[in-house]
Amino acid sequence: MREKRGITKTLLAAVLAFALATTALMGCAAGAPQGASGSSSGSGAGSGSASGGAASPAPATGTRTVVDMLDRKVEIPAEVNRVIGLGSSSLRMIAYLEQVDKVIGVELAEQEDTVTCAYRHIYHEEFAALPVVGEGGSKGVTPNEEAIIQAAPEVIIASIDKDSADSLAEKTNIPVICITLSDIIFDQIFYDNTVMLGEVLGAEQRADELIAYIQDVQADLKKRTDSLAADEVHSAYAAGISFRGGHGFAGTEAHFPPFEAVRVTNIADVASASGAYDIDLEEVSAAQPDFIFIESGNYPLVKEDYDGNPAYFAALNAVQQGKLYSLISYRFYATNVELALANCYQVGSSVYPAAFSGIDPTAKLDEITTFFLGKPLSSDLADAGYRFEKVDLGKL
Repeated sequence: MREKRGITKTLLAAVLAFALATTALMGCAAGAPQGASGSSSGSGAGSGSASGGAASPAPATGTRTVVDMLDRKVEIPAEVNRVIGLGSSSLRMIAYLEQVDKVIGVELAEQEDTVTCAYRHIYHEEFAALPVVGEGGSKGVTPNEEAIIQAAPEVIIASIDKDSADSLAEKTNIPVICITLSDIIFDQIFYDNTVMLGEVLGAEQRADELIAYIQDVQADLKKRTDSLAADEVHSAYAAGISFRGGHGFAGTEAHFPPFEAVRVTNIADVASASGAYDIDLEEVSAAQPDFIFIESGNYPLVKEDYDGNPAYFAALNAVQQGKLYSLISYRFYATNVELALANCYQVGSSVYPAAFSGIDPTAKLDEITTFFLGKPLSSDLADAGYRFEKVDLGKL
């Protein structure tokens, strides 16, 4: 009997010990913090704030600081996946960097399908499906703060001034990255914008490719025209150049980039002239340029001028010799770089055919737009009346 009682006591003790151990283990599990199982709530480590003296990651681990084109230091997420672009060139630069998939809202103007604003045309369907976050276009940068907050971008990319950027960032609590603009084709400002935005969007390699491509084009143009003797350099006049709307034959531009890129003397480069302006037509007839280039989008306005005074045009040497050629407008919501580069080849091959032997400007246009925006554009442009061609004023 004693033996049985001893066994019984021993079994009871073992069961009791097991029960106590199990209870203790369950209590420890219940007291463990949720973060230990990979989830968090409240002010746990996952929220980025400290709790009860426990160590938590500093906010900077999920952010980084970039310096934008206005020298503003802006803290942005370590990885940016949701952006909007405000103002001229913002969406264009995003498209050049192949980051359109990150755009989650656009200005109303960006939903217009305009073929000479190449990035808009190519990405029209994508932009048309996105929420509107401002007006844009001719109405200027007018952001809708409420719509921006609702779209919830991680970064706003904008071509606005410092005060406007600071105000927008304060109202939306969203970091604003400022870009700057330049009308020059081969320009360090454009390269600096490209590098900075490549860093913001995680597209550094594409930024390097863009800059290298443009510099290669510049080198190619220079190589083709550097050996020209002084008496081989020709003069030209750019007519029908658009600025703040369409212009007729008098609409021109001093220091016209496609001329400067291929060593063509611009007769509009008079001492007081800068940028686009309306020239006195008597200055054109007095200068007698060797070649005349006409922006094809303004053919109707140039035709009106021709019909109104055919004798004036008949007296121009370039008209008599049939040295009139077209250009494709490349300024729409600032400079469309790909179209500007293509115009350089149109001017070069028209004025210096031997130096540009083997170059078809239309084929070059397709090559360039495919590199910049992923699609050849000459056919779409031609359908809208924009093409590289020889011009007969009487048949416009």
